[in-house]
Amino acid sequence: MKLLVFSLLLCGASAQMSGSYSEVSRGGQDQGAIETTGDDTGRSTINWQTFNGRSFIFLANAVTWAHAQQHCLTLGGTLATVHNHEEEAFVKRVAGGKDAWIGLSDAQQDGFWFWINGNPLAYTNWCAGEPNNVHGIPQECVVINFSANKCWDDERCSIKRPFVCEKKLPNP
Repeated sequence: MKLLVFSLLLCGASAQMSGSYSEVSRGGQDQGAIETTGDDTGRSTINWQTFNGRSFIFLANAVTWAHAQQHCLTLGGTLATVHNHEEEAFVKRVAGGKDAWIGLSDAQQDGFWFWINGNPLAYTNWCAGEPNNVHGIPQECVVINFSANKCWDDERCSIKRPFVCEKKLPNP
């Protein structure tokens, strides 16, 4: 029953969001190839930037973490995951230096951080004093490019932010 209710909520969120996103892509000459593809909804083409066997895209519309993940799923991916310094630098460039949701959360259990794809946390770039659940308020989702230091901050998942999606490239 819980799964059915959750599925209905996600479907409703997806229907509510369809057609309301402006896809924005940023990059430079040496950060990876840019792949132009259309999504399966027939909307205009969008630019995905490739790196290490995955494609990434920045979506500028500010939404909650859950809505961001749902939209990434509709594009065939998930919120972006970051496993080393090089990937972090690339994702930051894709986001154009803006604060953005990534796929890291401790919503399952406070203090146990996992990537949306189920991988445990092995690399971090937390801002000083983070993660912190400031004022005792649960902050279970992660923003990249936070503050002038461009580090990671845990925030309430209900805050609206732009986001970065990723999807695996098909095997050649």
